Amino acid sequence: MRNFLASLTVGLAVTLSGCNTTPLDRATVYYDRVQFPTEIVKDFPDIKGSIMQHGRCTLIVSTPGSTIGGYHFCVFALTQEQINVYGWNASALKYTEILRVDLSSLDKVAMDSYFRTNQVQLIEPRRQSALTVVIDDGGYNDSAATQKVFESIKKHGVTVVKSEGMMMPPAAPTPMVIVVPR
Repeated sequence: MRNFLASLTVGLAVTLSGCNTTPLDRATVYYDRVQFPTEIVKDFPDIKGSIMQHGRCTLIVSTPGSTIGGYHFCVFALTQEQINVYGWNASALKYTEILRVDLSSLDKVAMDSYFRTNQVQLIEPRRQSALTVVIDDGGYNDSAATQKVFESIKKHGVTVVKSEGMMMPPAAPTPMVIVVPR
């Protein structure tokens, strides 16, 4: 009976240790909707113009024509002149710049959708980025807010093109099992 209770306790502890109560995007990037415009301007005083839209996001950065690229959890700030995307440095307690794009330098913009996920694709001569807005609590895409970012960029006069497909992060490595017959 004693071994059974010990096994049950260890099994329960292992099961509960796998529970995740905070979405990863919320856990890795600090974001306070009310304070964000003030904090980001303090960290980056060279932001051009007032912030029209901001929020949590995911970002994939690649080369033009590619659908695979580096993946980042982030926050963004959209102004009339540029879109700025930032990560969070928890050691320094400040934002770090991941991407800054002047809207006038964009060659094209595209919107792609897959089920409930929308993705704004920013296409420059030497870089292609895909931004998806995430709800403030993290963990779920905000299709309406992503569409709003796309419409704001489109109003700036950037050429709208058809997407070549959703951009994705690289596939996770999978373990390889080799069976050697005896």
